[in-house]
Amino acid sequence: MADMPEFIQIKNKKFVPVSIKASHSGHVTYIATWSGRTYLIRVYRMDLFAEAMADYKQLKHAGINMAKLCFHDDEHGVLVFDYFPEDDCLTALSRGPLGEEYFEALFALYRFARFSKVALDWEPQNFMLRGSQMFYLPTKWAPLTDENKFERIGLLTWFWGKEGVEVLTRKGYDVSGHPQLSDAEAKKQATLYAVRYW
Repeated sequence: MADMPEFIQIKNKKFVPVSIKASHSGHVTYIATWSGRTYLIRVYRMDLFAEAMADYKQLKHAGINMAKLCFHDDEHGVLVFDYFPEDDCLTALSRGPLGEEYFEALFALYRFARFSKVALDWEPQNFMLRGSQMFYLPTKWAPLTDENKFERIGLLTWFWGKEGVEVLTRKGYDVSGHPQLSDAEAKKQATLYAVRYW
C-alpha cells in the first residue's frame, strides 16, 4: 500500500488526502479535499500518465459516462476527478441481487460502448449507478471484439452465481449470508436482462 502524502499540489491548489481508495502498480487513487469539496485524485507513474489521459479522452468521446475531469497536472502525472459518494456496483451486489435499474442503466451504457467499439473492464466494481445512469470508474478500455463483449466476459459477474461470487470473494466480501445461483439460474437471469434491455 502506498504512503499517504500530507498534500498533493496542483499549481496553486493544495489537495489534502483523506484516504487511499485504491493502490495499483501503475497508480494510486486518493480521496482528497480542497476548498471545501471532495475529489478523487489519481497519481500515475509518469510512464503511464499520457496513456491514462488519452484513454479518458477516448471514452468521453465514445459517450461513456465517467466522473468529470476537474484538474490535471501533466508534469507530475496527476488527474483530479469529481468524487462520487455512491457505492460501486460490486458493493451493492455484496448486499444481495441487483435490481432491474442496474441492468437497464448498464445496458444503456453498453449500447454506447458497442456503437463506439470500445470494451470496458466489465466487472461490477468498475461501475456505479448514479440516479438512473451508470458510470464507468476506471479509464482503461480496449478495442471491442467478439471475445471481449460484455455478454461474453462480464455479464455473469453481476449475479450471485459462480462468477459473481468469485469476484466478491476476490475483493474481500463475505459471501456466506447469501444463496448462490446455479450456473443455469445465473445464465437464465443474464439472458432475460440481455433480451429485455438490449
